[in-house]
Amino acid sequence: MRQRFLIGRTLTYVFLIVSSFIMIYPVLFMALGTFTDNRRFLEAVFLPIPNTLNLDMFNRALGAGVGESYIFTLIRVGFYILVTVIVGLVGGYIFSKMKFPGKNRVFLLFLSGMVMPGILMLVPAYLQMAWWPLAGGNNLLGQGGTGWIGKWQVLFIGGWVPVFAIFLLKQSFDMLPTEYEDAAKMDGAGIFTIIFQVYGPLLKPPIVVLVIFTFLGIWNDYLWPLYTVSGHPELYPIALRMQSIVLSDFSPTPLGATNYPAEMLRAFMALWPPAAVYFLLQRYFVQGLVNSGLKG
Repeated sequence: MRQRFLIGRTLTYVFLIVSSFIMIYPVLFMALGTFTDNRRFLEAVFLPIPNTLNLDMFNRALGAGVGESYIFTLIRVGFYILVTVIVGLVGGYIFSKMKFPGKNRVFLLFLSGMVMPGILMLVPAYLQMAWWPLAGGNNLLGQGGTGWIGKWQVLFIGGWVPVFAIFLLKQSFDMLPTEYEDAAKMDGAGIFTIIFQVYGPLLKPPIVVLVIFTFLGIWNDYLWPLYTVSGHPELYPIALRMQSIVLSDFSPTPLGATNYPAEMLRAFMALWPPAAVYFLLQRYFVQGLVNSGLKG
């Protein structure tokens, strides 16, 4: 019996090691390829082994506006994380702990918004931004100008009612007893004190889940900036910036060949911030989903 147990454990560890290597291999390949030259990269068989740090390519990449895009994207990420957490907590509390006529119907109406793919709303949202009254030369009826198109505001308007955040935190509020709220009310606490100071600390795992999802969603946002700020490089978030660099002559090679180390560098620079956020917060991730009732 003990021998069978040791064999089973050994096979489990072998499977986990092999699976981990399969998952990390593309990232390792990309990271090593970043520090090689194109000739060395093309000669690689299993992994591109760097023969130089090739830091000049990093300097050229940062000089192509990537640093500004990093800062602008992080500002946008911070803004939407704040909106998502605040609205999610307030909305989740309302639908979980408060009672009012038609609550379940309104909540189902909110959930119906999760069924519709976001890309279907891309054109209507664009027209809404273009016809925004008294913005970008528009009159009161939204005519005569460009609205918020081509302006930084267009990247911060919209998405202020995150349905998934409300749903996730509503499920978490349902699992918390009302005794906390009753005790806080006896001490004279108001509704926002109850939401953010009493219940908020108890909901750290699902809040971290929302932080990770929001960070990834805004960091990888490409279509909306492409439609609304294309042609305005000073407003490019990181995803659009990387694509614009790919289409430029940032790192040409003879005869028009693809410069693979440059491509690896662009992918690496776009990948590491969300990867770092996930690794820092991963211990809360599964706990937050399980505690919210979202079991896969």
